[in-house]
Amino acid sequence: MKEPTSTADRSAASAAATLLPVLPPPAALIEIAVLFSLMVFGDWLHPGMELADIRPHPFWIPVLLLSLQYGTVSGMIAAAVAIGLTVLSGFPEQGPSETYFNYLLKIWIEPILWIGAAVLIGQFRMRQIGRKQELILQVQELSSQRAAIADYARNLRAHCTALERQIAGRPDGNPLRILQALHDAHDAMAMRGDSEIGPAFSRLLAVALPGSRATLYVADSDGLNLVAAIGKPVAEAEHAAVPAADQLYRTIVAEASAVSVLSREGEQRLATRGVAGVPILAPAGSTAAGRRVVGMLKLEDVPPSALDDTLLPALIAVGGVFAPALQARASGIPALAPAALVLTPSQKLWRHLRWFRGQETGTPESPPIRKASTVTR
Repeated sequence: MKEPTSTADRSAASAAATLLPVLPPPAALIEIAVLFSLMVFGDWLHPGMELADIRPHPFWIPVLLLSLQYGTVSGMIAAAVAIGLTVLSGFPEQGPSETYFNYLLKIWIEPILWIGAAVLIGQFRMRQIGRKQELILQVQELSSQRAAIADYARNLRAHCTALERQIAGRPDGNPLRILQALHDAHDAMAMRGDSEIGPAFSRLLAVALPGSRATLYVADSDGLNLVAAIGKPVAEAEHAAVPAADQLYRTIVAEASAVSVLSREGEQRLATRGVAGVPILAPAGSTAAGRRVVGMLKLEDVPPSALDDTLLPALIAVGGVFAPALQARASGIPALAPAALVLTPSQKLWRHLRWFRGQETGTPESPPIRKASTVTR
Protein backbone atom coordinates (compact mmCIF):
# COMPACT_ATOMS: atom_id res chain seq x y z
CA MET A 1 0.00 0.00 0.00
CA LYS A 2 1.39 3.38 -0.99
CA GLU A 3 1.92 5.72 1.94
CA PRO A 4 0.45 9.28 1.79
CA THR A 5 3.32 11.68 1.04
CA SER A 6 1.72 15.09 1.63
CA THR A 7 -0.77 16.76 3.92
CA ALA A 8 -3.45 16.78 1.18
CA ASP A 9 -2.92 13.06 0.52
CA ARG A 10 -3.18 12.26 4.22
CA SER A 11 -6.38 14.32 4.54
CA ALA A 12 -7.92 12.55 1.54
CA ALA A 13 -6.93 9.17 2.94
CA SER A 14 -8.41 10.08 6.34
CA ALA A 15 -11.71 11.16 4.75
CA ALA A 16 -11.84 7.98 2.67
CA ALA A 17 -11.16 5.85 5.72
CA THR A 18 -14.00 7.41 7.74
CA LEU A 19 -16.57 6.76 4.97
CA LEU A 20 -18.47 3.54 5.60
CA PRO A 21 -18.77 1.05 2.74
CA VAL A 22 -22.00 1.15 0.70
CA LEU A 23 -21.72 -2.08 -1.25
CA PRO A 24 -21.45 -5.38 0.61
CA PRO A 25 -18.17 -7.29 0.38
CA PRO A 26 -18.05 -10.28 -1.99
CA ALA A 27 -17.68 -12.63 0.98
CA ALA A 28 -21.07 -11.49 2.32
CA LEU A 29 -22.82 -12.28 -0.97
CA ILE A 30 -21.19 -15.71 -1.08
CA GLU A 31 -22.29 -16.48 2.50
CA ILE A 32 -25.85 -15.37 1.73
CA ALA A 33 -25.98 -17.63 -1.31
CA VAL A 34 -24.52 -20.62 0.57
CA LEU A 35 -26.72 -20.32 3.69
CA PHE A 36 -30.01 -19.84 1.85
CA SER A 37 -29.13 -22.57 -0.65
CA LEU A 38 -28.54 -25.05 2.17
CA MET A 39 -31.86 -24.18 3.79
CA VAL A 40 -33.81 -24.43 0.53
CA PHE A 41 -32.08 -27.68 -0.35
CA GLY A 42 -32.92 -29.09 3.13
CA ASP A 43 -36.56 -28.08 2.70
CA TRP A 44 -36.61 -29.82 -0.70
CA LEU A 45 -35.18 -33.02 0.83
CA HIS A 46 -37.92 -33.08 3.48
CA PRO A 47 -41.16 -32.14 1.71
CA GLY A 48 -43.26 -33.09 4.69
CA MET A 49 -41.71 -30.36 6.87
CA GLU A 50 -42.17 -26.68 6.02
CA LEU A 51 -39.58 -24.06 7.01
CA ALA A 52 -42.40 -21.72 8.04
CA ASP A 53 -43.49 -24.26 10.68
CA ILE A 54 -40.12 -24.13 12.49
CA ARG A 55 -39.86 -21.63 15.32
CA PRO A 56 -37.81 -19.51 15.32
CA HIS A 57 -37.72 -19.33 11.54
CA PRO A 58 -34.43 -20.68 10.06
CA PHE A 59 -34.07 -17.51 7.98
CA TRP A 60 -33.13 -15.71 11.19
CA ILE A 61 -29.69 -17.39 11.00
CA PRO A 62 -28.36 -15.66 7.83
CA VAL A 63 -30.02 -12.35 8.75
CA LEU A 64 -28.35 -12.22 12.19
CA LEU A 65 -25.00 -13.59 10.98
CA LEU A 66 -24.70 -11.16 8.08
CA SER A 67 -25.80 -8.19 10.19
CA LEU A 68 -23.35 -8.99 12.98
CA GLN A 69 -20.43 -9.68 10.66
CA TYR A 70 -20.73 -7.18 7.79
CA GLY A 71 -23.16 -4.48 8.93
CA THR A 72 -26.45 -2.98 7.80
CA VAL A 73 -26.12 -3.39 4.04
CA SER A 74 -25.35 -7.10 4.15
CA GLY A 75 -28.05 -7.69 6.79
CA MET A 76 -30.65 -5.89 4.66
CA ILE A 77 -29.70 -8.01 1.64
CA ALA A 78 -30.08 -11.16 3.73
CA ALA A 79 -33.47 -9.96 5.01
CA ALA A 80 -34.60 -9.15 1.46
CA VAL A 81 -33.57 -12.63 0.24
CA ALA A 82 -35.39 -14.21 3.19
CA ILE A 83 -38.56 -12.22 2.45
CA GLY A 84 -38.36 -13.12 -1.23
CA LEU A 85 -37.99 -16.84 -0.52
CA THR A 86 -40.87 -16.65 1.96
CA VAL A 87 -43.11 -15.00 -0.65
CA LEU A 88 -42.09 -17.56 -3.31
CA SER A 89 -42.79 -20.48 -1.02
CA GLY A 90 -46.27 -19.15 -0.34
CA PHE A 91 -48.06 -17.82 2.72
CA PRO A 92 -50.33 -19.98 4.87
CA GLU A 93 -54.02 -19.66 4.21
CA GLN A 94 -56.17 -17.33 6.26
CA GLY A 95 -58.15 -19.13 8.97
CA PRO A 96 -61.93 -18.80 9.12
CA SER A 97 -61.79 -17.04 12.45
CA GLU A 98 -58.95 -14.63 11.52
CA THR A 99 -59.60 -11.09 10.51
CA TYR A 100 -57.74 -9.62 7.56
CA PHE A 101 -55.61 -7.48 9.92
CA ASN A 102 -54.68 -10.46 12.06
CA TYR A 103 -53.80 -12.45 8.93
CA LEU A 104 -51.48 -9.69 7.58
CA LEU A 105 -49.87 -9.33 10.98
CA LYS A 106 -49.26 -13.10 11.15
CA ILE A 107 -47.61 -13.37 7.75
CA TRP A 108 -45.61 -10.10 7.84
CA ILE A 109 -44.54 -9.81 11.48
CA GLU A 110 -41.45 -11.96 11.02
CA PRO A 111 -40.20 -10.29 7.76
CA ILE A 112 -40.60 -6.89 9.45
CA LEU A 113 -38.57 -8.17 12.42
CA TRP A 114 -35.86 -9.38 10.00
CA ILE A 115 -35.59 -5.87 8.55
CA GLY A 116 -35.59 -4.26 12.01
CA ALA A 117 -32.92 -6.65 13.28
CA ALA A 118 -30.77 -6.04 10.20
CA VAL A 119 -30.98 -2.26 10.64
CA LEU A 120 -30.43 -2.19 14.41
CA ILE A 121 -27.70 -4.79 14.71
CA GLY A 122 -26.09 -3.69 11.44
CA GLN A 123 -25.70 -0.09 12.64
CA PHE A 124 -23.78 -1.21 15.71
CA ARG A 125 -21.52 -3.25 13.45
CA MET A 126 -21.03 -0.30 11.08
CA ARG A 127 -19.84 1.85 13.96
CA GLN A 128 -17.30 -0.82 14.85
CA ILE A 129 -16.17 -1.00 11.22
CA GLY A 130 -15.72 2.79 11.07
CA ARG A 131 -13.70 2.77 14.29
CA LYS A 132 -11.57 -0.07 12.96
CA GLN A 133 -10.81 1.87 9.79
CA GLU A 134 -9.76 4.91 11.81
CA LEU A 135 -7.40 2.75 13.88
CA ILE A 136 -5.95 1.21 10.71
CA LEU A 137 -5.33 4.68 9.29
CA GLN A 138 -3.63 5.78 12.51
CA VAL A 139 -1.41 2.72 12.47
CA GLN A 140 -0.44 3.39 8.86
CA GLU A 141 0.33 7.03 9.62
CA LEU A 142 2.37 6.13 12.68
CA SER A 143 4.26 3.51 10.67
CA SER A 144 4.99 6.10 7.98
CA GLN A 145 6.21 8.60 10.58
CA ARG A 146 8.34 5.97 12.26
CA ALA A 147 9.91 5.03 8.94
CA ALA A 148 10.56 8.72 8.15
CA ILE A 149 12.14 9.29 11.58
CA ALA A 150 14.28 6.17 11.22
CA ASP A 151 15.41 7.28 7.76
CA TYR A 152 16.19 10.76 9.07
CA ALA A 153 18.14 9.28 11.98
CA ARG A 154 20.18 7.10 9.62
CA ASN A 155 20.96 10.05 7.36
CA LEU A 156 21.84 12.20 10.35
CA ARG A 157 24.12 9.52 11.71
CA ALA A 158 25.84 9.14 8.35
CA HIS A 159 26.26 12.91 8.16
CA CYS A 160 27.69 13.07 11.68
CA THR A 161 30.09 10.22 10.86
CA ALA A 162 31.25 12.04 7.73
CA LEU A 163 31.77 15.24 9.74
CA GLU A 164 33.71 13.35 12.40
CA ARG A 165 35.97 11.85 9.77
CA GLN A 166 36.43 15.22 8.13
CA ILE A 167 37.31 16.86 11.45
CA ALA A 168 39.62 14.02 12.42
CA GLY A 169 41.42 14.12 9.08
CA ARG A 170 41.78 17.85 8.59
CA PRO A 171 45.17 19.48 9.16
CA ASP A 172 45.96 20.61 12.66
CA GLY A 173 45.40 24.35 13.02
CA ASN A 174 47.26 24.67 16.32
CA PRO A 175 48.05 28.38 16.93
CA LEU A 176 51.47 27.40 18.32
CA ARG A 177 52.38 25.76 15.01
CA ILE A 178 51.30 28.86 13.10
CA LEU A 179 53.31 31.13 15.41
CA GLN A 180 56.31 28.83 15.03
CA ALA A 181 55.95 28.93 11.23
CA LEU A 182 55.83 32.74 11.32
CA HIS A 183 58.94 32.80 13.51
CA ASP A 184 60.81 30.35 11.28
CA ALA A 185 59.91 32.28 8.12
CA HIS A 186 61.03 35.54 9.73
CA ASP A 187 64.38 34.02 10.76
CA ALA A 188 64.90 32.47 7.32
CA MET A 189 64.25 35.80 5.62
CA ALA A 190 66.58 37.61 8.05
CA MET A 191 69.47 35.17 7.46
CA ARG A 192 69.17 34.30 3.76
CA GLY A 193 67.15 37.17 2.28
CA ASP A 194 65.79 36.99 -1.26
CA SER A 195 66.95 33.45 -1.93
CA GLU A 196 64.62 32.11 0.76
CA ILE A 197 61.43 33.90 -0.32
CA GLY A 198 59.98 30.99 -2.33
CA PRO A 199 60.63 28.12 0.15
CA ALA A 200 59.70 30.21 3.19
CA PHE A 201 56.49 31.37 1.48
CA SER A 202 55.51 27.77 0.67
CA ARG A 203 56.22 26.49 4.19
CA LEU A 204 54.36 29.33 5.90
CA LEU A 205 51.24 29.12 3.71
CA ALA A 206 51.16 25.31 4.08
CA VAL A 207 50.81 25.74 7.85
CA ALA A 208 48.71 28.92 8.02
CA LEU A 209 46.28 28.11 5.15
CA PRO A 210 46.63 24.42 4.24
CA GLY A 211 45.18 23.43 0.88
CA SER A 212 45.33 26.97 -0.52
CA ARG A 213 47.00 28.42 -3.64
CA ALA A 214 48.63 31.84 -3.34
CA THR A 215 51.04 34.15 -5.15
CA LEU A 216 53.48 36.77 -3.87
CA TYR A 217 54.25 39.92 -5.90
CA VAL A 218 56.78 42.75 -5.66
CA ALA A 219 55.66 46.28 -6.53
CA ASP A 220 57.40 48.83 -8.71
CA SER A 221 56.34 51.79 -10.79
CA ASP A 222 55.46 49.58 -13.76
CA GLY A 223 53.19 47.16 -11.88
CA LEU A 224 53.25 44.04 -9.73
CA ASN A 225 55.69 41.26 -10.69
CA LEU A 226 55.44 37.67 -9.51
CA VAL A 227 58.04 36.52 -6.97
CA ALA A 228 56.77 33.23 -5.55
CA ALA A 229 53.76 30.95 -5.77
CA ILE A 230 52.39 28.04 -3.80
CA GLY A 231 50.17 25.35 -5.27
CA LYS A 232 51.44 25.67 -8.86
CA PRO A 233 54.74 26.41 -10.64
CA VAL A 234 55.74 30.05 -10.94
CA ALA A 235 56.01 29.81 -14.73
CA GLU A 236 52.44 28.55 -15.00
CA ALA A 237 50.90 30.97 -12.51
CA GLU A 238 48.01 33.02 -13.83
CA HIS A 239 48.41 36.80 -14.02
CA ALA A 240 52.19 36.65 -13.62
CA ALA A 241 52.30 40.45 -13.82
CA VAL A 242 49.73 43.12 -12.94
CA PRO A 243 50.31 46.36 -14.90
CA ALA A 244 50.13 49.74 -13.23
CA ALA A 245 47.01 50.64 -15.21
CA ASP A 246 45.12 47.67 -13.79
CA GLN A 247 42.37 48.33 -11.27
CA LEU A 248 43.84 45.72 -8.92
CA TYR A 249 47.16 47.58 -8.93
CA ARG A 250 45.47 50.85 -8.02
CA THR A 251 43.52 49.14 -5.25
CA ILE A 252 46.51 47.39 -3.69
CA VAL A 253 49.35 49.88 -4.29
CA ALA A 254 47.76 53.32 -4.62
CA GLU A 255 44.93 52.85 -2.11
CA ALA A 256 46.64 50.23 0.11
CA SER A 257 43.28 48.42 0.41
CA ALA A 258 42.73 44.76 1.20
CA VAL A 259 39.98 43.14 -0.87
CA SER A 260 38.24 39.76 -0.92
CA VAL A 261 35.31 38.08 -2.64
CA LEU A 262 33.31 38.36 0.58
CA SER A 263 32.30 41.87 -0.50
CA ARG A 264 30.68 42.96 -3.75
CA GLU A 265 33.25 45.72 -4.33
CA GLY A 266 36.15 43.38 -3.59
CA GLU A 267 34.82 40.79 -6.01
CA GLN A 268 34.55 43.42 -8.74
CA ARG A 269 38.11 44.62 -8.17
CA LEU A 270 39.55 41.12 -8.15
CA ALA A 271 37.67 40.34 -11.39
CA THR A 272 37.85 36.52 -10.96
CA ARG A 273 41.63 36.67 -10.49
CA GLY A 274 41.63 35.24 -7.01
CA VAL A 275 39.88 35.02 -3.67
CA ALA A 276 41.62 37.82 -1.77
CA GLY A 277 44.48 40.29 -2.12
CA VAL A 278 46.31 42.35 0.51
CA PRO A 279 49.09 44.93 0.24
CA ILE A 280 52.48 44.36 1.84
CA LEU A 281 53.87 47.51 3.38
CA ALA A 282 57.48 48.35 4.05
CA PRO A 283 58.59 47.92 7.68
CA ALA A 284 57.83 50.80 10.02
CA GLY A 285 60.47 53.51 10.05
CA SER A 286 61.94 52.46 6.72
CA THR A 287 61.28 55.87 5.11
CA ALA A 288 61.11 59.32 6.53
CA ALA A 289 58.09 60.48 4.58
CA GLY A 290 55.98 57.45 5.34
CA ARG A 291 55.54 53.78 4.55
CA ARG A 292 54.89 52.49 1.07
CA VAL A 293 53.45 49.34 -0.51
CA VAL A 294 56.26 47.02 -1.56
CA GLY A 295 54.23 44.02 -2.71
CA MET A 296 51.00 42.09 -2.77
CA LEU A 297 49.90 38.72 -1.42
CA LYS A 298 47.06 37.29 -3.52
CA LEU A 299 45.13 34.20 -2.55
CA GLU A 300 44.16 32.24 -5.66
CA ASP A 301 42.19 29.46 -3.99
CA VAL A 302 41.33 28.48 -0.42
CA PRO A 303 39.11 25.89 1.33
CA PRO A 304 35.60 27.27 1.99
CA SER A 305 36.05 26.89 5.76
CA ALA A 306 38.75 29.59 5.72
CA LEU A 307 36.52 32.22 4.09
CA ASP A 308 35.58 34.38 7.06
CA ASP A 309 36.29 37.80 8.52
CA THR A 310 39.75 36.70 9.77
CA LEU A 311 41.09 35.85 6.30
CA LEU A 312 42.36 39.32 5.37
CA PRO A 313 44.10 40.00 8.72
CA ALA A 314 45.75 36.57 8.48
CA LEU A 315 47.04 37.32 4.98
CA ILE A 316 48.37 40.71 6.13
CA ALA A 317 50.25 39.03 8.97
CA VAL A 318 51.74 36.46 6.59
CA GLY A 319 52.70 39.10 4.04
CA GLY A 320 54.43 41.23 6.67
CA VAL A 321 57.09 38.55 7.10
CA PHE A 322 58.30 39.14 3.52
CA ALA A 323 58.14 42.94 3.64
CA PRO A 324 61.93 43.51 4.18
CA ALA A 325 62.89 41.24 1.27
CA LEU A 326 60.31 42.80 -1.04
CA GLN A 327 61.37 46.30 0.00
CA ALA A 328 64.85 45.57 -1.31
CA ARG A 329 63.37 44.69 -4.69
CA ALA A 330 60.69 47.39 -4.91
CA SER A 331 61.49 50.70 -6.55
CA GLY A 332 59.68 53.79 -7.74
CA ILE A 333 56.67 53.47 -5.43
CA PRO A 334 55.84 56.68 -3.54
CA ALA A 335 55.38 56.48 0.21
CA LEU A 336 51.93 56.58 1.70
CA ALA A 337 50.78 59.77 3.38
CA PRO A 338 51.25 59.85 7.17
CA ALA A 339 47.47 60.10 7.62
CA ALA A 340 47.14 56.65 6.14
CA LEU A 341 49.13 55.18 9.00
CA VAL A 342 46.62 56.06 11.69
CA LEU A 343 44.81 53.10 13.26
CA THR A 344 42.30 53.29 16.05
CA PRO A 345 42.60 50.76 18.91
CA SER A 346 39.55 48.89 17.61
CA GLN A 347 41.28 48.47 14.23
CA LYS A 348 44.48 46.86 15.52
CA LEU A 349 45.36 44.02 13.19
CA TRP A 350 46.41 41.43 15.73
CA ARG A 351 43.13 41.72 17.64
CA HIS A 352 41.27 40.54 14.52
CA LEU A 353 43.40 37.41 14.16
CA ARG A 354 41.86 34.24 15.55
CA TRP A 355 45.36 32.94 16.29
CA PHE A 356 46.10 35.63 18.92
CA ARG A 357 42.76 36.00 20.71
CA GLY A 358 42.93 35.78 24.45
CA GLN A 359 46.35 37.45 24.84
CA GLU A 360 46.54 40.17 27.46
CA THR A 361 50.08 41.35 26.69
CA GLY A 362 50.98 44.33 24.56
CA THR A 363 49.78 44.30 20.97
CA PRO A 364 52.58 44.04 18.36
CA GLU A 365 52.86 46.88 15.91
CA SER A 366 51.09 46.02 12.72
CA PRO A 367 51.11 47.41 9.17
CA PRO A 368 48.54 50.13 8.60
CA ILE A 369 45.89 48.97 6.14
CA ARG A 370 42.82 50.78 4.94
CA LYS A 371 40.25 48.13 4.04
CA ALA A 372 38.05 48.81 1.06
CA SER A 373 34.46 49.59 1.91
CA THR A 374 32.40 46.43 1.74
CA VAL A 375 28.86 45.94 0.54
CA THR A 376 27.16 42.83 1.78
CA ARG A 377 25.82 40.71 -1.03
